[in-house]
Amino acid sequence: MDRIVGALLAGAVLLTASSCALPGSGQPSETVPQTAAATAAAASQKAVPGQTAATTPFAANPGSAAGQAAVPLPAARFANPDYYAMPGQTITFNVSESLPRGVNIAQYEWDFDGDGVIDEVGPIPVATHSYSAVFEGAATVRIIHATGGLSTASTGVHIDRGPRDGLPAAPVNVGVVVTAHADGISTVQITWEPDGPEPYRWGVTVDGFPAGMVEGGARTATMTDVHRAEDVKIGVVGFSENGGMGDNAGVTLPALPE
Repeated sequence: MDRIVGALLAGAVLLTASSCALPGSGQPSETVPQTAAATAAAASQKAVPGQTAATTPFAANPGSAAGQAAVPLPAARFANPDYYAMPGQTITFNVSESLPRGVNIAQYEWDFDGDGVIDEVGPIPVATHSYSAVFEGAATVRIIHATGGLSTASTGVHIDRGPRDGLPAAPVNVGVVVTAHADGISTVQITWEPDGPEPYRWGVTVDGFPAGMVEGGARTATMTDVHRAEDVKIGVVGFSENGGMGDNAGVTLPALPE
């Protein structure tokens, strides 16, 4: 595997990471009975983008002789975690996958700007809305079934910017110089310049695969063990502090003759 030396970290570097609690590390949770007041308070809380904010159980199924059975709970969710548009463009919000199987009648309350005021109410799980000016916030939907169950969720709304706005631009003046070579394997030095604000980190790629990372202030890196039996694309890409990846730029090293 190609590896980075000198200014570049050795070996391939995992570009994203996650953490989780160790099994058994948490304390056992205690089940607390829900009161009607607690349930109502939870339902009134502000929804978090992309997550169900509050749910309450459905009333007993009227068709049940025992009066104990409950209709499945809806789980409000938008088709997209974020919506992007320019002022005046129409956005179509879709939550049609929110209702459980067998449930097809509900009321949808839409709050398009997240201010807590319902802007539109209807029986259709799809709504359209256009924003006349720049807006950065959330749209919220609350789904209420005829028997009383409800669920609330939000989605991010970004007006006047696209999904890639704010990500690092592709570097310019990317160059690769072979500094050593033997038996079809080269050592190369890679240079580049930012085409805008300096990113948090730079990543170096080989044929699109991550090979290592350096700090945003770096402008050069050295890579060894570059196999040249075929053409090799050496790339450089910027990363934001939260892990957002910008556009890649690079050069191709031609394969060496046998």
